[in-house]
Amino acid sequence: MLRSRRLAALGPLLALALVAAASGAAPEGLTAINPDSAYPEGPSYRDGVLYYAEMGNDRVMTWDGGKNRVLWSRPGCHPTTVAQWRESVLIVLCHHEELLARIDLSGKTLGLIEADDTGRGFPTPNAATPDRKGGLYFSSSGQFSTKAPAEGSVLYLDSEGGLRRVAEGIHYSNGVALSPDGHTLFVSEHLSRNVLAFDVADDGSLSGRRVFLYLDDIVGTDPDRTWEVGPDGLAVDREGDLFIAEYGGGRILVVDPSGTLRATIRVPEAHVTSMVLVPDESRLFITAPDSIFATDGTVYEVANPLRQPD
Repeated sequence: MLRSRRLAALGPLLALALVAAASGAAPEGLTAINPDSAYPEGPSYRDGVLYYAEMGNDRVMTWDGGKNRVLWSRPGCHPTTVAQWRESVLIVLCHHEELLARIDLSGKTLGLIEADDTGRGFPTPNAATPDRKGGLYFSSSGQFSTKAPAEGSVLYLDSEGGLRRVAEGIHYSNGVALSPDGHTLFVSEHLSRNVLAFDVADDGSLSGRRVFLYLDDIVGTDPDRTWEVGPDGLAVDREGDLFIAEYGGGRILVVDPSGTLRATIRVPEAHVTSMVLVPDESRLFITAPDSIFATDGTVYEVANPLRQPD
């Protein structure tokens, strides 16, 4: 995610991505669908349309397979995710304003949510994922600093609009994703380089916090790695494979349900933020800013390396 509230434009975009699977085979179909996106973030996909946030331009964009269009904007929002909530309602996470905006599919603002049911706010909302009950989990990250306390949390917005905290004490909670059966929630603990797992109860509550994966266990240690490199956005496919955007690492790591690395999708922009799979999982869209401070970035469409013919 873009952590500075002062946005600085940096140099020109890099060349198109080189994509490589862990096995060495290169998936096909890489395309930049928006090579001039202003710090793209948190995509979702429904009814043949890609929705994604542009943090650097305070707006939500759509792409219908041929053209990028502005759907919604709000000065000062700095959106990091757009996610489906109810059948025809989208939730936009305003990272800077620390609120949720409810919008319809035409881009009309339906209302704002600024606190949970106890009246407590949620600092720097970041990533979200819907469940099968019409609810939605989202992360409230806290301060992006290794010296900051572990104040990140996860909240659950139920289908009726009730909002409560379901997990706390996370060192910068970031990406969230549900297992195919909906019984496990994965959460990126960005500044610890962990992906956490929680058991999901019928009422949406979480328990059984544990470390599902420590990124260094699959990619090794790097003495030159900078402090901001860690797991960002998450996505899960129908087989339970977990896609992890490594912010600062310029890659999507794909692991199976046991945590074994299956594939790596590389992009030239180091600070890749997130991705979303299309319904048949043949392709995914990736949001990739140029830098931790830059507004420039690219939105890619790429073939899924796990769904390619032998």
